[in-house]
Parts: sequence; C-alpha cells; structure tokens
Amino acid sequence: MVFFVLLFLLLVVFLVRYNFFRLPKRGILVLLYHRVDDRPTGTSLDKFSLPLSRFEWQISYLKKKGFISITPDEIDKIKEEKLYLKNNYVLITFDDGYKDNVDAARILKKYGMKGLFFISTSLIGKEHENAKMMDETDLKELVDLGMALGSHSHRHLKLSQLRKEEVKNEIMRSIDILSSYQEIEDFAYPFGNFNDDVIDVLRELKIKRGYVIAQKIYQPNIQPIFKIPRAIVRKDTNKIDFYLIITRGRSKF
Repeated sequence: MVFFVLLFLLLVVFLVRYNFFRLPKRGILVLLYHRVDDRPTGTSLDKFSLPLSRFEWQISYLKKKGFISITPDEIDKIKEEKLYLKNNYVLITFDDGYKDNVDAARILKKYGMKGLFFISTSLIGKEHENAKMMDETDLKELVDLGMALGSHSHRHLKLSQLRKEEVKNEIMRSIDILSSYQEIEDFAYPFGNFNDDVIDVLRELKIKRGYVIAQKIYQPNIQPIFKIPRAIVRKDTNKIDFYLIITRGRSKF
C-alpha cells in the first residue's frame, strides 16, 4: 500500500513539474536563446547560458523531428497559406548580441538551419554582464553565414518607461547602425517590455514584426504580428523540458 501511495505521489510531482497534460499546439515555434557558453559570469545571465554542446544537440533534435527552419520573412506566407497546420516550423532567435552567438550560427549553418539575431547596438564590441559582445567583424560573419539581423534597440532599456520620442530615437539609432549590414525588419522588445506607443513607433519606422517573451507557440491566426511569443531556452532546460517546449511551448507551470 505504501508503495502505491509513494508511486502516486511521484506521479503527481512529475505531472506538476512537467506539462505533459497540455495538448500539442499547431503554429510556429519561436525559440529564444541568449548565450551558448556556460562559463559563469557571476550575473543573472548565467541562468540563460547553456553549453554549446547542448545547443548543438537541441538543433540536431529539431532536425530529427522534422522541424523546418525559417527566417522571419517567411512568416507571412506560412500564415496566409496556413502551412503551419501541416508542417512544423521553427524560428530560432538570439537576444543581445553575445560573441559566442557566432559559434551558434556556425552550428546552425552546419545543420542547414537559420537564425535571427537581435542586437543591442550600443553593446557592439563591448562587454555586457561580464560577457564579450559581438563586434563589427562578427556581425559581418553572421550575414555571410546566411543569418538574419534584428534590432534589440540601442541601449537595451525598458522602452515603456521612455517618452515616445525617446523610444523612436532608441530604435532609429539601432536600425541605422544595423542597416549597414542588412535591411532590418524585426524588433525584439528589451526585457519583453513594451506598450502601444512602442508598437506605434515600430509601425512608423516600417518594422514588420515585434517579438515578446512568452512560453507558448506562436499561433498566427490568433496572436498579432507585433506580439510574436518566444519560448526561452535556459541553462536548466533538460531533454524533457525541450521536448515539451517544442511541442507545447512550455514545460513548467
């Protein structure tokens, strides 16, 4: 009897920890990475820093599961033709512009996959949270590898706390810098923070898509194009977590 009680309790703990009870969802999987280098920085960034080897395993797993890697300019067609109902699509994104992201881009290239890299332009060639950031040469390599660039604003500030004109200046400055490498059509809100004024500025500046932080799969028929949700992959994301993220958008409550 005690054995069955313990077994039941273990099952309850497992179900609480993992979201297997959630049904798989159809849509576009958008993943959010930060660093692919697990050397400690002594900052909160360490929670979002996974080993490069684990990143490669995740990319190979996506490939094995038949996910089609896309760039953001393919989203409109996928949405209009409702292709997400019959194919599994993944858009792989990175925030901030850490130097190790170039290693991630090389792995994506190796597996015939693509990535979208959101850059905070004031950090180019500098150090942020005790981690090196990409410089101009690194950004050129990303483009040469077939990757897409997006804006993450200039100074990585909470935009909802700024006046609308300040928001515009922050985003314009970032776009101006990045446009020397590639046309910029995508924007990730720093800290996932935004309001209606920020979205208005993006539209005014001809940005086509905006990305938020949310542990869910992007459903183009429901969620607006300026609030595309991205599921974060963290250091503690294990294989079960990753499976649940790519099928359900989240692995935990």
